[in-house]
Amino acid sequence: MKEKCVLAYSGGLDTSAIIPWLKDNYQFDIIAYCCNVGNLPPESELRARALELGASEFFYEDAEDEFVTDYVYPMLRAGATYYDDYLLGTAIARPLIAAKVANFAKAIKAKAISHGATGKGNDHLRFESAWAYLCPDVAIIAPWKIWSYRSREELISFLKTKNYSWGDGKKTYSVDLNTFHRSCEGGNLENIESPVLSEDVCDWISFSHETVPVILKLELECGRITKIDDQSLTPKDTIEKLNSIGSSYGIGVSDIVEERINGIKSRGIYETPGGTIAHLAIKTLKQICFSRLTLQKIFCSALSKNKKRSIAAFFILSCASESSLECKETVRAQYKSK
Repeated sequence: MKEKCVLAYSGGLDTSAIIPWLKDNYQFDIIAYCCNVGNLPPESELRARALELGASEFFYEDAEDEFVTDYVYPMLRAGATYYDDYLLGTAIARPLIAAKVANFAKAIKAKAISHGATGKGNDHLRFESAWAYLCPDVAIIAPWKIWSYRSREELISFLKTKNYSWGDGKKTYSVDLNTFHRSCEGGNLENIESPVLSEDVCDWISFSHETVPVILKLELECGRITKIDDQSLTPKDTIEKLNSIGSSYGIGVSDIVEERINGIKSRGIYETPGGTIAHLAIKTLKQICFSRLTLQKIFCSALSKNKKRSIAAFFILSCASESSLECKETVRAQYKSK
């Protein structure tokens, strides 16, 4: 019986190309494990793709509710941001995915874990540091640090040699999305003069904004929105509803040139319509409820933890406890297109 390698599989180009590459270079049974934190293609589509590309097995776990309840809302309660405007939509999902992958790898006694993060960004640090702690006896295979491919076009060409066609290859940037946000980076966006407000880049934000102002009644309890316009909603449903409202008003697009943990500057286009509304509502509530000194203490504590741990997202949960909102209040917000 072959030993097993768990691939943290998203169904995107990178992790799809990794399946046949692993089969070419290692004597493993490739187990594609997908942790859904929202807005992935249907499970059946992901399964079919992984198996067609050569995975021995495919496993799917829906962690969307856990993601929003235990990660997104604690982050929002902490007021965590990076470069002021980035609401950490990608970063906050990685600890959950890493933990799920580690637990699965240990459960099936896998010999190795593989992932699709490059060495240019922060994800390889988030994943590999988590696995070094959670499953130190499991080897890590990071293809982007090993193989000779350097672009999406080259990966698409590689897949063609495996008789697998990957779209038309026109979009050269990388997309990450979950319930909370959508991001684009790489490719032509590396040219900072490339436009961001285009339908080719943004998918959630409407470019024909609503013109009639809307007033939202948001009820919060302990830093979490529990009702919108008197309707009780689950944590996941509050974000999805705010995403729908915010995107229709053109809310929540950030075009940021940020610095990665390795010092590389990178441009990211982030769409976080619902998260932007929730972030501002909780921020406003803190300003009403907390004293100036309390707000300063929370900010300094979060900044100190952020400096020590970069944006690996692990600091957020501890910061949330220090910015506790043990109250039940209502915030009204009015939005209209500019």
